[in-house]
Amino acid sequence: MASLNRNQPTSPEGSPVRRPAADGWRVRQRGKQRWRALARRPAPVARVRVLHVHVLPAPYGSGLNTFLSMRYLDRRRYEPALACAPGGALEDMVRAEGFGFHAIENFVRPIDPRRDSRALVELVRCIRRGNYDLIHTHNSKGGFLGRLAGKITRVPVVHTVHGFAFHDAESRWKRTLYRQVERRAARWCDAMIAISTPLIRWAERERVAPSDAFVRIPSGIELEHFSTRVNRDAVRDELGIKRDESIVIEVAKLWEGKGHETLLESFAPLARSHPNARLVFAGEGPLEGRLRERADALGLRDRVLFLGHRDDIERVLAACDIAALPSEFEGMGRVVLEAMARGLPVVATDVGGIPDLVRDGQTGILVPPRDPRALTGALGRLLDDACLRERFGIAARDAIRSDRTGFNARQMAARIEEVYRGVLARRGLMPSGEAGWAQVP
Repeated sequence: MASLNRNQPTSPEGSPVRRPAADGWRVRQRGKQRWRALARRPAPVARVRVLHVHVLPAPYGSGLNTFLSMRYLDRRRYEPALACAPGGALEDMVRAEGFGFHAIENFVRPIDPRRDSRALVELVRCIRRGNYDLIHTHNSKGGFLGRLAGKITRVPVVHTVHGFAFHDAESRWKRTLYRQVERRAARWCDAMIAISTPLIRWAERERVAPSDAFVRIPSGIELEHFSTRVNRDAVRDELGIKRDESIVIEVAKLWEGKGHETLLESFAPLARSHPNARLVFAGEGPLEGRLRERADALGLRDRVLFLGHRDDIERVLAACDIAALPSEFEGMGRVVLEAMARGLPVVATDVGGIPDLVRDGQTGILVPPRDPRALTGALGRLLDDACLRERFGIAARDAIRSDRTGFNARQMAARIEEVYRGVLARRGLMPSGEAGWAQVP
């Protein structure tokens, strides 16, 4: 039997009690230090909370882009919500999808220093209460207030440029103000997305930011919705359009800058030379009364159809022959995408991002802005030549449905996710690799 060390403590039963190792204290201290370091390390994020900021609740253009950006994010990793003025169709769409919606009561389109200041306070409160990890702003006013709110709350910001407010249709003092605002706000965000190449060139030319500060991600559409077969005659019967009529359609908000009055002026001589031609406006807005009066004055009361807002624009387009978008300014023109995906030839103005989409003489015809005579000639050419309409339409559909173009909403969202990951990684808020994500079943 081994001898018992008299100096070694014993248990009540008489068995020896082993002393702690000489370096046991150091081991324990190293363990504590390791746990403290782990506690300081940002924990893997199961889902990143993203707050989109968009001023108006209108489901057109940038509003629809915002909604689809939310819809097609990977929901295992992202939890999107929208801060927006309440009361429009965009709010209904967001809530129906199960996303969070924060009503910013003081969001208004025109410059209003008092309400804009209050909207900023609402945004800051929303960001803090919602504990958001990332802010994604859209358009000029939403971009300025959202980026400033991100600076105040120290939350990283991604901004999408859908267009700039310092275009030629604005007064000189407004252009100067908007230009300075954009230059300042560009410093308050972590990444910038532009929906078209001409927007990037415009930003560089106006010294908003250099071209390499932007990531080009075209506005995507749900291509599958524009590929389904539609009974053209049934839709025409529903809309009150005769089977033998040739339909020119403009899908746009009834707002200034979309060229509705130019289109009415250009259509008046076509109505006389083409008895079966008819013009359709799909959209709602404050100009409707004025446009109806102008149509009456031009003798077009029975030749112009106002459809209002439509949730089934893919069906409506299938019943039409030519799409027109005579805008005075346009970031990209997602309605052009939709018309091309449906196989319609397009007549549009050579402004903004539209030349990124329409190949003049191949998928449609480009004309100068605010030029009714040129618009009349382009529309007349297509109304007179069904074979040309068909050729342009097929080429347009093939161009948009090609995987290389990246105009699919899912592709758009995937590329936005790449931007998010880069921003969060640079801020140290989450690892950039796949291992940094918490595993979500």
